[in-house]
Amino acid sequence: MHIFDPPKLLTLFLSIATSLFSFEEDFLLINGRTDEVIASFGSHLYDEISPCSTFKIPLSLMGYDAKVLEDEDNPVWDFQEGYENWLPSWQAPHSPLSWMKESCVWYSKLLYLELGLSTVENYITLFGYGNQAEPSDLFWINSSLKISPKEQVLFLQKMVQGELPVSKRALAMTKKLLFKEELSNGWQIFGKTGWSGSAITDNGKTLEHAWFVGWIEKEDTFYPFAYLIRGDKIDLNKRIPRTKELFAQSTITKRL
Repeated sequence: MHIFDPPKLLTLFLSIATSLFSFEEDFLLINGRTDEVIASFGSHLYDEISPCSTFKIPLSLMGYDAKVLEDEDNPVWDFQEGYENWLPSWQAPHSPLSWMKESCVWYSKLLYLELGLSTVENYITLFGYGNQAEPSDLFWINSSLKISPKEQVLFLQKMVQGELPVSKRALAMTKKLLFKEELSNGWQIFGKTGWSGSAITDNGKTLEHAWFVGWIEKEDTFYPFAYLIRGDKIDLNKRIPRTKELFAQSTITKRL
């Protein structure tokens, strides 16, 4: 005999509703050679928002092209009192490789200062990056510089195809920093995550937003992607696994 229990049913419904609607996702995946859209969903694919630490991708290209960055291990810059120390891993010397891996903000700032404001602004314009606004306070996580998921994908497409005005070495070194892992059948995934806790919506609500952008490649084929999630509280550990789930749900699985 089944007992109808309205309170329990309401609790179950609210639990399901919370899990379904407590965040919003945007995802775009294209064939970088043919422009074919492989997967696309979300209502904010064309809305610009802070790139957060995904800005380290163009910043790396700038650093290597201007020869401020030497290779994956140099220069090594030391942590000093007063630098951002939000993560224990940031409280140590960092190289370009560890900077990208640990997403170290203070290393980004030092690189920015070494390049100079006018140089960074010029590169942003040459790259056609997002809204091309200069990060006004060296802290692009919540500055005027913004980019949409669609623009992220187009930027990465131009980058991988060598269509940005940087040296081949700058591209090769940046790719080395962005390598994530080997997938099946010889495919590789490259990318960078990002996060901010203070995105403001049209209705004035404050939401976290998080990125994972990059591309997967094999031989001469590559697929740039952008994954954006916004919500009250985001589990940052799920960005990369969720993106890989979306790969699996798309027609690209036949090619991996």
